[in-house]
Amino acid sequence: MTYLLWRLTARNLKVFFKEKANVFFALLAPLIVLALYVLFLGRIQVDGILASLGDGATAEAEAAVQSFCNSWMLAGALSCACITVPLCACGVMVTDKTRGITSDFLASPVPRWMPAASYFASVVLAGLAIGGAVLGVCFVWLAASGSWFLSAADVFGCIGTVALSVLSSSAFLTFLIGFIRTQGAFTGVNVILGTVVGFLIGAYMPLTYFPLGVQYFTLFIPGSWSAGMFRSFLMRGTLGEVAEVTSQPFADVLGREFSMTLNGFGTELGLPVMAAVLAGSVVLFAALALLAARLRSRPARADKKAKKEGKTQ
Repeated sequence: MTYLLWRLTARNLKVFFKEKANVFFALLAPLIVLALYVLFLGRIQVDGILASLGDGATAEAEAAVQSFCNSWMLAGALSCACITVPLCACGVMVTDKTRGITSDFLASPVPRWMPAASYFASVVLAGLAIGGAVLGVCFVWLAASGSWFLSAADVFGCIGTVALSVLSSSAFLTFLIGFIRTQGAFTGVNVILGTVVGFLIGAYMPLTYFPLGVQYFTLFIPGSWSAGMFRSFLMRGTLGEVAEVTSQPFADVLGREFSMTLNGFGTELGLPVMAAVLAGSVVLFAALALLAARLRSRPARADKKAKKEGKTQ
């Protein structure tokens, strides 16, 4: 049984990685975040923070603020990658539906949960593979730019956040994409999510810049909690450096402004709450995805049984 599940999962992974365009579009959102930061947002953010320091904007402060902004941008890029990669990997589900392969799975002598489980496993593995590669690139960027202020705990925290974020996104997207039956509909969802996800999780600008209603709405998006966790691990070292060259009150305000914590209807939510909510979303949406797949398979099983009974009569 385990071997069969692995073979189905490996087959889905091969279909996804066979199309190089899938990998490119999966990384398009984080590439957009990187391009916007390098071309526009980075200098604007650094200049804005330094302007608020006034006479305290020394060369050391500028270097610390630059490192802080670099870490904030990479947290957004990582968060986007942990969503868009599983989203593109879900395209295999839709392709199989349009080609009738899903019906073949349901007609074959395999447990009805296995095709859904194999899709979920392949989406998770694709997300972990590419997400891990993106994390490695982020570490290289921080080291090369002189912005490395990560401790060993921060590094392992980032690795764990990638795993938890991919699991959460994969569970949610497998559940959502399971209701889509055509390539056109999937393309529409892909374009919409790929476009707005950067805004909704605060990858292009901090969530504190949005109206309160929008900030509260983002609490219902798992990716927002993922982005908050990445910021907590990637930015706290640089925030400590900012505190040393400026002041602790200024660093505290800067951390809140750049959404290292989330506004939970007036309550400041930190790293432990983010991790708990993200873990809970994995369990919730994974259960919903498997339940929905089981319910969708019943009509096909019933039709198959009816045809067999008709033939015997």
